[in-house]
Amino acid sequence: MKLRDNRFLTKHGFGVHSPWAYDLIDNVINERHPYYAYEDLYPFWKKSPQYLPQYPQSRDELLFRLVNRFNPRFILEVGTGAGVSTGYLASVSKSSKVVTVDVPHPAQKEVRRNLKKFPNIEYITADILETIKKMLESGDVPQFVHIAHTSLWREITETIIPYAGPDTVIVIEDMGKKVKKEWWKKLIDNEKIGVTFQLKKVGLLFFDPKMTKQHYVL
Repeated sequence: MKLRDNRFLTKHGFGVHSPWAYDLIDNVINERHPYYAYEDLYPFWKKSPQYLPQYPQSRDELLFRLVNRFNPRFILEVGTGAGVSTGYLASVSKSSKVVTVDVPHPAQKEVRRNLKKFPNIEYITADILETIKKMLESGDVPQFVHIAHTSLWREITETIIPYAGPDTVIVIEDMGKKVKKEWWKKLIDNEKIGVTFQLKKVGLLFFDPKMTKQHYVL
């Protein structure tokens, strides 16, 4: 069912003509079979600081599947929270570099201790925007970005987009919030952004110019 212009409403991929988009919807977004690492990650999820922000296990598993599909060399997470999502991002491949950035907070030592389980994670607590700007300006551009527990989601996304390349994926959490939905409607018209997926709680941005611009609402 069409919504407007190039926005397309679908649930399980029905009516989607792009084989790439259909495959992503059917075999990644809606995939429900357990992966090999889920069993090992569950104890980590249970032992994480429960008083710090984290997402439902199903959302972390979606992140795992997305990273598994796109195999990024460099993953950037903004807003570490309890660090559970960070662990899922880092577990797909030991060869990927994961940098997670958060503001300084009283529980950061506990988070850092828990994240030592994953040798490919670098945990930074500092001024978030300044850290990301320096990273991008130095040419260290991530292929996969997870915008998580942060109030700076708008500024961060709009800072990263000019540096995004054909292999860039940006995942934006908490899309159920009204202010984010309104911002999203304007964001997806950006000429650099190609295919997007708007899930109930998550937004996905892709930047490959070879893809026909299309916005899916799942």
